[in-house]
Amino acid sequence: MLRLPVCPHCHAVYSYKEVSEMKQGARLCYHCNKKFMADKKFGRFIFLPAVCLILILINVMIFISTDSFSIVIMLADLVIVTAAVMLMPLTVRFKPEKMTKSEKRKLRSEEQEKDM
Repeated sequence: MLRLPVCPHCHAVYSYKEVSEMKQGARLCYHCNKKFMADKKFGRFIFLPAVCLILILINVMIFISTDSFSIVIMLADLVIVTAAVMLMPLTVRFKPEKMTKSEKRKLRSEEQEKDM
C-alpha cells in the first residue's frame, strides 16, 4: 500500500517531492505524455483510520503502564502523527484516465495515419 506511484502507461516513477506537491485530478506523464488521474482519496481513506487506531492503542498501552503519562503520550502522539504526515504522499495512486469517444476516435485516426 505504501509506495511511490508510477505512471499507469509507461511505469515512470515519480519522486516523493513531486507527489507531495501534486493535487488530485488529471495529469500528463512527464515521460510518455499520456493522461492519468492522481487519486489521493482511496489510499488516505484506509491510511488515516489505521493511524488513528494505532494512536488509540498506543495511548491506552501508555496509560496502563505508566503513572505520569501526559508527557509520554504527547511525545508518542507527536512521533506517530509526524510519521503519518511524512507517509501521506505514499498513499497516492495513479489511474489511467477514461477517454471519451471523440478522444478514442482521434487516437485511432492518428494510429491509422502512422501505419500508412
